[in-house]
Order: sequence, then structure tokens, then C-alpha cells
Amino acid sequence: MATLVSIVGSAFVFLLIIGIYLITRHPAQRWEHLPPVSLGLTTLSAAAFYKITALVSFTVLPVATVSVGTYRLFEGAKEVQACASCHIMQPMVTDLHDQSSTTLAARHVQNGWISKRPCYRCHSGYGFSGTLAAKLEGYRHLVRYTTGTYEEPIASRALFDQSSCLNCHAKTQAFAAVNSHRIGMTLIKKNKLSCLNCHGLAHPTRSDRTPGSRRYKELMEPDTTMKPNTLVAPATKETTL
Repeated sequence: MATLVSIVGSAFVFLLIIGIYLITRHPAQRWEHLPPVSLGLTTLSAAAFYKITALVSFTVLPVATVSVGTYRLFEGAKEVQACASCHIMQPMVTDLHDQSSTTLAARHVQNGWISKRPCYRCHSGYGFSGTLAAKLEGYRHLVRYTTGTYEEPIASRALFDQSSCLNCHAKTQAFAAVNSHRIGMTLIKKNKLSCLNCHGLAHPTRSDRTPGSRRYKELMEPDTTMKPNTLVAPATKETTL
């Protein structure tokens, strides 16, 4: 996809230069004196060819470039590698692959509950509005990172959203069979009781992610075995809670 964006962008620049050259070199009143242009299956007058070239240069290709680039950005942002590209997120990504980790994120990946795009699956709502909100938040993170207006360890600026868990788990019989889930559901839906209270932290603690801590260097080591765009789930799976 990145190659396609480069090709479209290069074609846009090339045709833009041609369009500007043709417009400035051959004013409209001189087009009728130019020979027709053969395009293989058809032949166009010089005026028609120049107008089409200018149209493609100034409208079609810019729109295509922006559209393809935006699509690539939206889709690419769903991958774990998009999160790992900012070094402050590396501890979370490393933890996903730690077989000894007991964090919720690591357990979901290791047990095969979420095998692809775990960051996106848990940090985005459902439907178009959920996707859009997640992308906007991601762009905010990107701006903060590129401008250096952040501090380590990073912290969530909002309460943990229980819907991230309930969208998957609340529909299962295993979840409904747990008595504490039924008793606390009202509080859970109102965000007065957190899933994390009973099931532990989703990611490594802030102290572990603080530069200079005992685990910081270990968590900052990227997992070189991770394949692009995927997370490999282990052979064994457990029943979803």
C-alpha cells in the first residue's frame, strides 16, 4: 500500500508539472494550431488533451492520493506495529509476548482470545463512531509524541471503559455463569466497579514503565519474533471468561 501511495503521488507531481507547462507554454488561442494527440485507441485534439491533463493533474490525482493515503493511515493504525512505532508504547507491546505476564492484555493474546490487532480490539468502540473516536485519539497520541509533549510513564486520561470488556464477554454463557458478574453488573455498566478490580491490570504497572526502574529496560526490548501485522497466539486456548 505504501508503494501504491508513492506511485500515485509521483504521478500527480509529474502530471502537475506537465499541466503547468502546457498551460503556460500553449495559451488557449494557440491550441488550434497544434497537431492532434494520438492515444492508441483514440485521437484527441490538442485542446481536449491539454484540458484532460490539467483536470487529472489538479483534481483527480490529488483526490486519489489523499484518499489512498487516508485509507492506508486508517487501516495501518489498527496494527500493533503502529502502536509500537512510538517507543513509549513498547512496554505494552513487549508485555503482550511475555509468556510469564499476568496482565489482561498478555493473557488475552497468549490464550488466543484475541489473536489479531489486540490494541485496536480493546481500545476502540464498536461501529463507525467507535472506530472514528479511536482514530482521533490515536492521532492525538501521535501529535503528542512527535511534538515531545508527553511524559513517561504515560497514563490514561480517562477511566477504564468497561464496554471494551462487555462487548465481548457479556454475551457469553461463561460470563453470565459467574455470580459476581451478575451481582455487580449494574455497577460495572455505570463504571462504578471496574473489571480491573478483580481481573488485574491490563498492562504493566506505571512503576515498571518508569525510566530507570528495574523492569524498564526489559520492557523496552522489542520482540524480534513478532511478525508484521499479526500476533501469534499459543497452541493452547482457554475458555473465555
